[in-house]
Amino acid sequence: MAQDPSRTEKATPKRRQKARDEGSVPRSSDFDGAILLWGNFFLFLGLGGATLALMTKQLAHFLQMAKPGALADAGQVTLLADVLMILGRLLLPFLALNFLLALATGFAQRGFSFSAKPLQPKFDKLNPAQGFKRIISTRAVVDLFKSLAKFALLAWVAYAVLEPRVPLLMATLKLPLGQALDLFQSAVFALYRNVMLAMLVLALTDFGWQRMSWEKSIRMTKQEVKDEVKDSDGSPEIKQRQKSIMQASARRRMLAEVPKATVVVTNPTHVAVALMYDEKSAAPICVAKGLDHLALKIRAKARETGVPTLERPELARALYRSVELGKPIPHDLYQAVAQVLAFVYRLRGAA
Repeated sequence: MAQDPSRTEKATPKRRQKARDEGSVPRSSDFDGAILLWGNFFLFLGLGGATLALMTKQLAHFLQMAKPGALADAGQVTLLADVLMILGRLLLPFLALNFLLALATGFAQRGFSFSAKPLQPKFDKLNPAQGFKRIISTRAVVDLFKSLAKFALLAWVAYAVLEPRVPLLMATLKLPLGQALDLFQSAVFALYRNVMLAMLVLALTDFGWQRMSWEKSIRMTKQEVKDEVKDSDGSPEIKQRQKSIMQASARRRMLAEVPKATVVVTNPTHVAVALMYDEKSAAPICVAKGLDHLALKIRAKARETGVPTLERPELARALYRSVELGKPIPHDLYQAVAQVLAFVYRLRGAA
């Protein structure tokens, strides 16, 4: 199936994890096969002598069992037990090694990921039309050419190893058995070694190809990336709505503090700062401030609750810039604010 040209963005970590949860992971069967081949080769080099000695010993044992009456004396159960024991001693090391190598190569390629989704039945695969599309897909054609290329390479390697040795191998018919076996062993060893090297090269190449193909298959469109960001961080509209709600709540709380103010200094409509002062405070504290529409609300709340309002444009602007809500005014404004408070107290005294 052709790659969607709109999928130009690299997969995000969330998209990668989703693919792994669905069982889609990069995997090279050639890499697994090459590692298993090399592992069995080195194990055979280490245990080959002991294995051949064991096989020779057991062969001699079975030849003795072939004597007349020996099988009847030993019994079929004993013979079966001997066969199972021999097979276990011969095959168990190789089976254990292959199991461990399969786990190691799987973890090295894909990491630890277990998913039961690939085991779930997919009835769309029973559709003949879909099956025919898979057969003639680009991936199927690529896999076919890869298989042919691998076969051609391994055949060429085998030919390069055996062709110069054919005369020697043919001449072994006239040689003693020990010398002939040595020549055969040398030829088989060279063939096995070169085939393993070729398979290792194929495995590394196929692993790179599978990794690249998997990366392409999980690419995302720009819109998918944006949607994922929205799902992770929240929609900008929702975040703006939440911010507006928080600001409205803060304004309501601030306006509720205006009745506690001693005076509201204005400019006269664009700026409003409500100050609260009592004898216990070291300095007047700003309980509310705002610009334009919010300033008008502060003035209206002050009129409703009887808080004095004085127009001092320069002082109002200075207070708005330099003092925070719930904080005392700065020292450089003490004198100007003191004059305002003195005027307010005179008004109250006169009243």
